[in-house]
Amino acid sequence: MTLTSRKLFLFGALIFGSLAMPIAQAADEIKGVNLLHTANWKAATDNFGSSFKANSPLVQNDEINVEFTLYKKQEGKNWPFVELVCATDTALTGVSFVEITYRSGADVSVKFNQSDFGSSGDGSYAHYQTVIPASDEWITVKLDTSDFAQPSWAPESTKKIALNLSNVKDIYLSPKLNFETGETSTLRVKSLRVL
Repeated sequence: MTLTSRKLFLFGALIFGSLAMPIAQAADEIKGVNLLHTANWKAATDNFGSSFKANSPLVQNDEINVEFTLYKKQEGKNWPFVELVCATDTALTGVSFVEITYRSGADVSVKFNQSDFGSSGDGSYAHYQTVIPASDEWITVKLDTSDFAQPSWAPESTKKIALNLSNVKDIYLSPKLNFETGETSTLRVKSLRVL
């Protein structure tokens, strides 16, 4: 195909125009939406003693109510864990805040499940996270993504990997329970939004 100078000019204008258009962020379709009603939710624990009690389905009467029991750390076994998983199926590209309405008997780690750190990444599970306080009453907190950091135990190689919300589709809510003695606590969620 031969391009005349006029066709070449039009072709160039078309390419430049498409590059100048704003690119939609992946998370635009879920921003501001209560993920309680649109995401896939599940409670998860280790397979060597920790457990949970919850309704089935998990979301009932516009809330999630889960009682987690963290089993105490056993010699020679991996670390016990309990968590509530919000799987959005959408990369959180362009998200600046996470807003959550909850009640909890224990502080809760809010974690971005970044694929760089999980089983398909380096296996460290040193996800970027922040902590929200225990509350006997319903409380709403708004978290800035810039406040999320890797845990102090993150390996040096993992600390070189920046937070990349394009590699995050799931948000974990993990009650901070005593792994030395084992502990039970309830976590209730009414709303989780990305903004």
